[in-house]
Amino acid sequence: MTACPVCGSPAGPPLLRGRDRLLGVPGEFAVAGCIGCGLALTEPRLAGEALARHYPDEEYEPYRPPSGPLGRLMAANRRLQMDAKLRSQPFRSLEGGRLLDVGCGRGDLAAAFARRGWEACGIEPSRAAVEAARALGVDARAGTIDDAPWPEGSFDAVVFNHSLEHIPDPVGALARARELLRPGGRVAVVVPDWGSRQRRLFGSRWFHLDLPRHLQHFDARSLAEAVRRAGLRPLATGTNASASGLPGSVQYALAGRCVFRGPWLRVALLALMTLYPLTGAVVRATGGDWRWIVAERPA
Repeated sequence: MTACPVCGSPAGPPLLRGRDRLLGVPGEFAVAGCIGCGLALTEPRLAGEALARHYPDEEYEPYRPPSGPLGRLMAANRRLQMDAKLRSQPFRSLEGGRLLDVGCGRGDLAAAFARRGWEACGIEPSRAAVEAARALGVDARAGTIDDAPWPEGSFDAVVFNHSLEHIPDPVGALARARELLRPGGRVAVVVPDWGSRQRRLFGSRWFHLDLPRHLQHFDARSLAEAVRRAGLRPLATGTNASASGLPGSVQYALAGRCVFRGPWLRVALLALMTLYPLTGAVVRATGGDWRWIVAERPA
């Protein structure tokens, strides 16, 4: 069984089993709970080419740049969504300066920070996504946070927006973020909330489970523990609601897979963004499905 990447404790027996419902790549996976800190772990933890098959540039939506009239409409809508996101937690806790977005994808969030006056940088394994981010004015580099070329103390803020769950060594990544921060600089992390009611209700068909891309699954306790073990000081934590979580989970419960592929996926995402005021209110009323935390590098 996998050792916990946060506290090193062994994992218990599987809590659930599932598969890649988003892209339909073959394989079955288990999720087990750490007996020490409560982190949930995906087993087996894929790497290399086996994992890369689950991140195809042409199908994985966070990597796909806008194209055609529908893509341009999506990009305009996404721009509004990202600008609104900066007015909510955890991002409104960050003050201006220089920012690094870890796992920046095609650069939507980093570009929103740039529009607010930040000097926005990003790092992302997908070279296609890096090119899309650069087209938005983000100083994006190909690689992981371990490859970050900037010297220590280069940033006022480091953001992990739905990327920490993808990283094999989350504590190591947070510790590297601490090195890249100036003293007093802040880290903001957003992850799916393993402790949410939505996850308990839908189980292996929870949309944000996203096997096997999500290598680990955080609740409030395990996320705070990861931050502390990285040498960061937690400042605030909470939950918020996604546009896609509840509709996506209902879809998986009914169909067992993502039924929208290709251009139809973007039609569905556009509809979800439009309906977010309603779906978001429902999810917030039940406790949210994303968890965030803000921490700082001690002076």
